Order: sequence, then C-alpha cells, then structure tokens
Amino acid sequence: MDEEKKIADALESYGRRVVFKEKVARVQASMDMDEMREQARLFEADQVTPVRSIGRTRQLWQTYRPTFAVAAAVAIMTTFATLFLVWYYRNANQQQEQYSMLRRDVQAIKQSQNRILDGLSVRRKSLITVNPGQVVGSSFLLTPDGYLVTNNHIVQGADSVYIQSQSGDVYKARVVYTNRGYDLAILSVAEDSTFRPLKTVPYGFDPRPSDLGERVFTLGYPRDEIVYGEGYLSSGTGYRNDSTAYQVAISVNPGNSGGPLLDERGNVVGIISGKQVATEGASFAIKTDYLFRAIQAIPNDSLKGQPLKLGRRSALNRLPRTQQVKRVQQHVYMVKVFKH
Repeated sequence: MDEEKKIADALESYGRRVVFKEKVARVQASMDMDEMREQARLFEADQVTPVRSIGRTRQLWQTYRPTFAVAAAVAIMTTFATLFLVWYYRNANQQQEQYSMLRRDVQAIKQSQNRILDGLSVRRKSLITVNPGQVVGSSFLLTPDGYLVTNNHIVQGADSVYIQSQSGDVYKARVVYTNRGYDLAILSVAEDSTFRPLKTVPYGFDPRPSDLGERVFTLGYPRDEIVYGEGYLSSGTGYRNDSTAYQVAISVNPGNSGGPLLDERGNVVGIISGKQVATEGASFAIKTDYLFRAIQAIPNDSLKGQPLKLGRRSALNRLPRTQQVKRVQQHVYMVKVFKH
C-alpha cells in the first residue's frame, strides 16, 4: 500500500507540472515575440550613452521579469522532479530485491518448520492411534543426558518404546537394560536427535533405608496428565515380605508404575511398581538401593562406554512442597509401549 501511494503522489506531481507548463506556453504565446526581438536588436546596436543603455536594460527587465521568473521556476521544478523520480524508482527496486531475499529466507524457515512439525505429527499420530498392545506407565530421568528408569513389566516384550513429556514432546527410547528380579528397566533417549540434554536433575538418589512413617510423595501418569499423590511409608517390605520394596500408603493406579517416590527432602527413595488390589491405598515401591545395584550390573557396551552415575545431592531440600512438585514434574515422563 505504501508503494502504491508513493507512485500515485509522483504521478499527481507530474500532472501538476504538465498543467503549469501549458500555462507558461499560453503566456509566451500571448507575447509579441517580434517586438521583443526588435527591441533586443536595437539595444545591442544602440550607440547612446551608458545611462540610456542602463535605462533600456531596466525597462526590458521590468517588462519581461514575470516571464523569466516563470521559466526559471519551471526549469528548477523539472530538475528536482527528475531527480526525485530517479531516486524513487531506484530505491523501489532495491526494496523489491531486499523483500525478495527476505521472502526466500522466510520460505526456507517455513519449509524447515514444516519438516519438524511433520515429524512430530507422525510421532503423535503413532501414539494416538488405537493399539490393543499399548501399555502406559511412567518414568523419570536419572541423568540430564537422557537416561531414565521405569518398571520392567512395562517394557517387557515391547517392539517400540516412546516417552512423552508434560508439555507433549515425544521421544523414541532405547531399552538399555532390564532386571526382572528388581522389576526395573533403564531407558535412554540420547539417540533421539530432538532430545536436548538438561543441565541437571533437581532431586538426589538416597540408597539408605527410609524410616516407617516418613512422609513421601509421587508423580506419575495414571491418565493423560501428570497426577500428584502423597502418603507415608507403612512397611519396610513389599508384597509378601519382598525385601526389595517398601509398602507405601498412597493411592496409585496402573499408570503410576515407574514413577518416582520422593521424601520430604526431595530425595528419590523408591520407584513405584504396583498396588495391592485387595487393600485400598496399599502400594509398593522398589527401594533406591536396588536401582543402584541394577545400574552396576549394566554391561559397558550397553552404556556405549559412558558410565551412568546418579547424583546424591538434592536441590529441593529447603523448598516448599508446591515448588518441589513443579521442579520434579518436568523430569517425569509418560511411557507408551507398542507390541504386535
């Protein structure tokens, strides 16, 4: 719209100059040019005194001053108008070239974004499509570079495993190691190029036994959004006196399996593994000590030469519970497994 207005203004200015020139032509036509030439000839040939010559010069100037002024004004306006038109069209061409370059850059960015969105759409579609063999659970980060833990019973027999963050980002996971006895599985998303390593994980891992009655909380995906639950340790052993697990007084559902169990200081003390159907609010969590043992048993080639070390220090120690939950939930992921 700005370019069209500039062109219209330029054409309007040009039209005014044309009308002005026509007026000047009419003025000149109305003059007696033969008389002007004769007076000029007499002035040049006249041998009168300098005073009379000066008088005639003044007389000529007074007579034809309006004509000279009009002619000079027309010349000046024509010159500046020509310069303006040259500058305008040159600048317009440069702007057009710059706009074309920007348009190509924007088009390239759009194509790149479309490729990324297409890839995400394929992933989301594969997770949304109804699949009778789909199993849903939870997992959480062990290290900032993409190692996670979940339950073995979630990924057992899986053809493909995906994790999904709270914000909806989906990553393909590799099963690094499974331990059926501890019901633990170690996953990695480091091979997924869309995953960006984090700076740190906020919670620590405490392998020491926890006390009965200690307040604990968990986060997981019993449904499509993350769910918080809290309670306390009710037994030092799990189902049928299993020494690898705690019994906790927290109401959980199947999707909570694989989620973290944290104490009030923000340390991971267990991994949710199941519930007792006959007893309401009786759930079980694998002790963190057995997570350390499982990690020590991972073959070096499965870790591709990089040791897997868990942090012992928690950054959540002095935070209120709401702030602890906000920081932990960013590191808890939904697990979706596909089987033929």
